[in-house]
Amino acid sequence: MSNRIALASGIVLLGAGAALATNARVESMGKHATYFMDDVSVWSNPANANLYPNYLLGELGTLRNSTEDTTNYKGFSRYNRDPKDPWFGAIFAKSFSPDVAGGNRYPQAVIGGAFNRGSEWDAYFPRAISLKGVATPFATETPVKFDGLLGAAFGNGLLVGVGTRLAYGDSSSGNDQVTSVMSVNTIGVNAPLGQGVDLEATATVAFLDAKIKDGSTSYGGEFEPSFGASARTFISAPQIFGVIVPAVSFRSITAPGLERTEFRIGSGANVSLDRGFFWMGVDYFNNAFDQNLLGKTLPNTPSSADIAIGDYVTSVTENGLRVSFGIERNIWTDWFVIRVGGQKVIANRDYSKNTEDNSRIVTNPNGGDPENDLVSFGFGLNIEDKLKVDAVMAKDILYTGGALLGGPTDHILSRISASYSF
Repeated sequence: MSNRIALASGIVLLGAGAALATNARVESMGKHATYFMDDVSVWSNPANANLYPNYLLGELGTLRNSTEDTTNYKGFSRYNRDPKDPWFGAIFAKSFSPDVAGGNRYPQAVIGGAFNRGSEWDAYFPRAISLKGVATPFATETPVKFDGLLGAAFGNGLLVGVGTRLAYGDSSSGNDQVTSVMSVNTIGVNAPLGQGVDLEATATVAFLDAKIKDGSTSYGGEFEPSFGASARTFISAPQIFGVIVPAVSFRSITAPGLERTEFRIGSGANVSLDRGFFWMGVDYFNNAFDQNLLGKTLPNTPSSADIAIGDYVTSVTENGLRVSFGIERNIWTDWFVIRVGGQKVIANRDYSKNTEDNSRIVTNPNGGDPENDLVSFGFGLNIEDKLKVDAVMAKDILYTGGALLGGPTDHILSRISASYSF
């Protein structure tokens, strides 16, 4: 059975080697992990938790520049800032194989979870709505966030898993109460289709809503479903000593005041190098959303009776391409790796609101060090193939030398991730 295990896990890890890391590796090496395997994939496809048995992972959080955080505090000033959104989690596995010592863990079962982990879905978590033309916030405190994973691996190399993501916020003042809820539920599979071919597929159903009580009137809480699906195939390509990876994904999101669809299709490749790894990919994407800036109005109120809901709807459609790459290489020693990567997004954006209509070319930021910036770089430490720490570096360090040459900087590192296998 061990050859089937190699087919299930070895193919998808070709080129990535043992460089298991979290978001810091991904951010410093191309901003997304669509075309190579990294442990961040356990959250998008819970079946991949089987590839990381008995695994601890987490982050100290993210620290961006002061302009992005709307504050003037500097990293070395008296009023230093803590990084935002730290999180931690674990994956535990139980093998049922009689040949664990020989490297054959399958069949096995896994269970895992994480607290406070950030997700792309958080962008749609209900936070604010307009009542009677006045903005009213949802639960504004940090929501409670939890991810849960269950998975199984079979002797033939088939990996399956289910995952759920829950976020909850609640606030009240007098007779007013707002409860925000997000539930994202995913089923995934990672299946060897043949010699050198491995398929990943997921299906997701999510609920994002808020229940609002304004005095004696209550509304919301319909919990209309949102849907998502994705697939990618790792195809071994000995000619390039790597893997070809076509991928496609789709989302249809329904949230208070928001209707959004996302479609992406593309292809990439990752290649093993001497003491290193390289990947690149190209995507076409189409994103469209209608956002009702008024939201829901209270019924039978004079202040809302004459408001035309359609006058407050913003419609946006984006069509574009994303070109991205990443490279990492061990330098000086096997326990130190340096990474460089980037992405360029070029899209046509059609915007419509009331009588305003325009179309323009947009692109991702090319400075300021946000998470979707044009380029980034970082480094990683590998201690005995057990403890791995990765970091994204602030690019201005190369120009200012930290606080030594150019005065106080916002930060030296913007993200630190760590993992430990046992």
